[in-house]
Amino acid sequence: MPKELVRLWSALARELNLPEEDGRRLARLTWRLLAGGSLSYENASTAVGDDLLLLAHDMGLIVPSRPGARGLASHSIQRAPGTKLELNPAAGAAFRALMAGGDVLEGLASLLSELGLGGHLSLRVAEVALELSAKRVVSGSEVASACRSHGLAGLESQAIAILKAAGVLSPILSVSWPSGDVRYRTCYILSLLTRAVL
Repeated sequence: MPKELVRLWSALARELNLPEEDGRRLARLTWRLLAGGSLSYENASTAVGDDLLLLAHDMGLIVPSRPGARGLASHSIQRAPGTKLELNPAAGAAFRALMAGGDVLEGLASLLSELGLGGHLSLRVAEVALELSAKRVVSGSEVASACRSHGLAGLESQAIAILKAAGVLSPILSVSWPSGDVRYRTCYILSLLTRAVL
């Protein structure tokens, strides 16, 4: 396991007030997912325990997946036996960039470019992503406002779609009603990583 990843998780553990051993367990989980793509829920639970898996999911580090799940069904998959756990693409991009000597913003901009955003748009949307990740939950209105404040007026829908594809935003299906404003869970670990490396 790379020393830089251990160092990052040591800083994150301090930021989260976790015992250092929990930081090492999360570093091993992150490394296994970076190296291998996915783990079964059972293997991940054995490696780090259910409490740390819950924390990893809550921070946006991991996302559960099930073969064949698409669209809204993919956002309602629970962490449970029979599911696979994957590294959130945004978190993976951030960790890879940091381990290579870059920063979270660079990693996100690179991921967004890979997903089809060109030039300056990938950097602006990455800035929006970091702003939003400072909150665990945001509304569609807050996303649109952040887009406009970063010069992306008129591109709010495209930005939301690409942020969802990147794993920065995940719809919370049960709380959209009755207000009508969609709510999203953010990839909060992006904000934690940004603060931890400062």
